[in-house]
Amino acid sequence: MTQDEIDQLMSLAKLAPTAYNQQNYRFVLVRDPGLRQQIREAAWDQAQVTDASLLIVICADMKAWEKEPARYWANAPKDIQDYMQSVIEQYYRDREQVQRDEAMRSAGIAAQTIML
Repeated sequence: MTQDEIDQLMSLAKLAPTAYNQQNYRFVLVRDPGLRQQIREAAWDQAQVTDASLLIVICADMKAWEKEPARYWANAPKDIQDYMQSVIEQYYRDREQVQRDEAMRSAGIAAQTIML
């Protein structure tokens, strides 16, 4: 893939929906052949890890909800910002399974977006 194609793909991937607009995933583009070989070994020797034109590791951030949640709604009216911060806090606080589920769901949707 060309760098322009990769840039366009990643730009579109960042538009994938997430709960509360958190975008609680991170993309790691792995280009180093040696590292790709190590990842292949950890990935049950799947050939596509080394043979694909692009390898993207998608990481889910289970604690994104508590990292400055106001930024997710920075362009919304103040009353909406306050409401959404409260809702986010109530939904995630002390609910580790919910934190994991939402992070994995968001990462999965981002992966699907990239594949499509």
